[in-house]
Amino acid sequence: MKIIWKKIDIPKEVKIKNILDNLKKKFILSHWIENIYLNKKNKIEILCGKFNFYRITVSELGFKGPTELQNIYNELKNHKFTTVPPYLALHLRFYYNEQKKGEWLRIATPLHALYDTDGIPHLPKLGQGLDKLFLETYWAYPKAIFHPHNDFVVIDDL
Repeated sequence: MKIIWKKIDIPKEVKIKNILDNLKKKFILSHWIENIYLNKKNKIEILCGKFNFYRITVSELGFKGPTELQNIYNELKNHKFTTVPPYLALHLRFYYNEQKKGEWLRIATPLHALYDTDGIPHLPKLGQGLDKLFLETYWAYPKAIFHPHNDFVVIDDL
């Protein structure tokens, strides 16, 4: 059974630069977040509407040991989940203020969707540490390794 983690209603189109500016007022953003979201080579679709977000661990997808990101993404489909469009990933930081200290939560954005200007693929992650909330990135190579306890944020299979 799928349990909704967050329900978010994104009511109107907002420019990515404006979202980043608003995020910087309340949160710590890595240089890579700004770089990948302002990189014109990344084709980021602006989406509005209601979205259900879920947290799922690598072990809940059936993996018992270290697993490559591509395998995790392939298995999401079998569980009726899909990756989070990059525009929605930015908004998540505004809606998860109760994050526990030391937690780093990866947002499963599509592979090959977010590259920095050096050509390195990324996926966003939400973090809490030093009594601050962060929006950072993690590598999104298809062969990047994740472990059974790692959490990902995903959405309903569209």
